[in-house]
Amino acid sequence: MLLTLLGGCMVTSIGMSNVVWPMLLANWVFEGRWREKWQMARSSRLLHAVAVLFLLHAVGLLWTSNLAAGLHVMERLLPWLSVPLVVLTTPPPEGRARNTILGLYVATVFVVTVIGLVRWLTIPDLPYRDIVPFISHIRFALNVCLVLFILVFGHKKFNSKLAFFNILLILWFLAFLFLLRSYTAFVVLLIASLVVVFHLRRRWLWLAVWLVVVGGIAAYVAIEYRNYYSLSPLATKPLARTTAAGRPYQHLHDGLVENGNYVNNYLCREELRIAWPKRSRAPLDSLTASGYSVEASLIRYLNTLSLPKDSLGVMTLTAAQIREVENGISNPVYLHGSLPRKMLYVIFFEYENYRCYRAVEGFSMLQRFELWTAATHIIAQHPWAGVGTGDLSDAMEEDFRFTNSPLQKSELLPHNEYLTLTAMLGIPAFVLLAFFFLRAAPRLRRQGLLMVAWTVAILVSCLTENTLDSLAGILFSTWFMAFRHPQVRIA
Repeated sequence: MLLTLLGGCMVTSIGMSNVVWPMLLANWVFEGRWREKWQMARSSRLLHAVAVLFLLHAVGLLWTSNLAAGLHVMERLLPWLSVPLVVLTTPPPEGRARNTILGLYVATVFVVTVIGLVRWLTIPDLPYRDIVPFISHIRFALNVCLVLFILVFGHKKFNSKLAFFNILLILWFLAFLFLLRSYTAFVVLLIASLVVVFHLRRRWLWLAVWLVVVGGIAAYVAIEYRNYYSLSPLATKPLARTTAAGRPYQHLHDGLVENGNYVNNYLCREELRIAWPKRSRAPLDSLTASGYSVEASLIRYLNTLSLPKDSLGVMTLTAAQIREVENGISNPVYLHGSLPRKMLYVIFFEYENYRCYRAVEGFSMLQRFELWTAATHIIAQHPWAGVGTGDLSDAMEEDFRFTNSPLQKSELLPHNEYLTLTAMLGIPAFVLLAFFFLRAAPRLRRQGLLMVAWTVAILVSCLTENTLDSLAGILFSTWFMAFRHPQVRIA
């Protein structure tokens, strides 16, 4: 079993979950020791909660209309049942074995971050979602969060003998989270660290440190917010009717702001079509490598530089700036700004599009509000039994059509595990699940700070993600159950 756990810790962080759980289950079957396993299973409240979740999904098949989709959900949840069954009926690794497995896990995640950095540096226009291969960037970010907690207090050797190396690794992983642009990961870190603080001896001192860190982050966000929305002189002076060449400007007055300027004011498309071919061979109506139109990139780029969107603005751009527009860079901050500033400016622009046009398609953060709204509508219509295990996707699409949502035909789930379970199985089922998992919580709390951080990471991630919708998420949510402290000792 130790060798299987060693292999599991490596593939958990690279997305090969479909390899791990059959290995664990096969090894568990051939290992024997059935009496001991039965006693451990009976005493594990966490295993009881896991089994209840699986069984409720099975019961939900009775009233689902899309049976094929429901069976697919059950197939996807098989690791959710089998992995906890194996690890919670197996004595947890202790001492050197525990440190070896955790150390290998940290090393594997580090190697994957190096691979991701190399890909980011060598592959032009690589989307941040594809920086890490074989696994969702969000799922991998959760692994990075857990590694950070291991480095802080989960691995004794790292804490004592390799303190300087430990600090360097922490800084490395924090920087990589910015590269992944994982907003969920930073929320997980903040909330999980706050929970952990209250389990430390000098809790009030560490709480003060936590408040200072959060205050610093809040101050930085406030400064960037002010910089983004502080209107430039071009945006505040009376609107000119014509360009310098006498052609009329278009002013939409829609209020869409980016970098302190109104995107759709001072726009003369006629002059853009005249001036752009003089500076670039890329057709103005063509698409960039990222799928964004050259014209849209040019308009936003000129806007962020406080230049009018006309021939004068185009001729003002340098050759390097022209190449950036051709490559789909619509805001210089996205290329030259710091990673934190880039993350914030993306959020600000997404919010502006949602505020002005209710645009959510392609905006990962803002579209969640649309998804959560649809899920609450479904829960209100089916509060007692939900729509069934296989009908949630169809119910979401029906709500999108009814509300004329821009997410029609997206086939997206609510991106919130709690709303997903409630919409699928009903409010009573969710309350029952909450009871069983809360019943297991006191024992988890006594099993070390690493388990506390892991538990909080899962709970927080479920607020913005369907963690149980992928094998990588399920394995992350189950494999670390192996690192609990022993609950039952059998001679």
